[in-house]
Amino acid sequence: MKYRLNLILLGLIMTAFIAVDADAQRRGSGRMGGRGQLGQNSAMMEQMRAMSTFPVARIWHVLSVRMDTTDEQVLQLRAVVKEASTQKEALVEQATKSGDWSWLSEQLEESEKRFNESLKGMLSSDAMKTYEKLVAESSEMGRGRSGRLRR
Repeated sequence: MKYRLNLILLGLIMTAFIAVDADAQRRGSGRMGGRGQLGQNSAMMEQMRAMSTFPVARIWHVLSVRMDTTDEQVLQLRAVVKEASTQKEALVEQATKSGDWSWLSEQLEESEKRFNESLKGMLSSDAMKTYEKLVAESSEMGRGRSGRLRR
């Protein structure tokens, strides 16, 4: 009888803890919720958007694998892509130190424009159109159907 009473009491306490925790999470004040979490989420989303600007690795894949580029073109393109990758790494390092992800987005957009201008000197107009089409397709493949980044 004594053990039954203890077990019932323990069960009620556990149920109360679970109910309070579930209610706190629903209200947004639990372990994973709360107002501070909203600020962190928006900062993380801004960082993710910035980091996905100018996807150098995806561009390299398009240029070297998906397009019909000659070996000589691949060697030329490799140097340009490597330089762009190095520049992106340096910009990301600066943004990480400062925490200014919107600045990083702007810088990477400018880098991508300069990169595309340099490609125009290396690729024919038809190859440039193919490149732009394939990069757009690969960007869409990297996102979910609703436009969100894939997890």
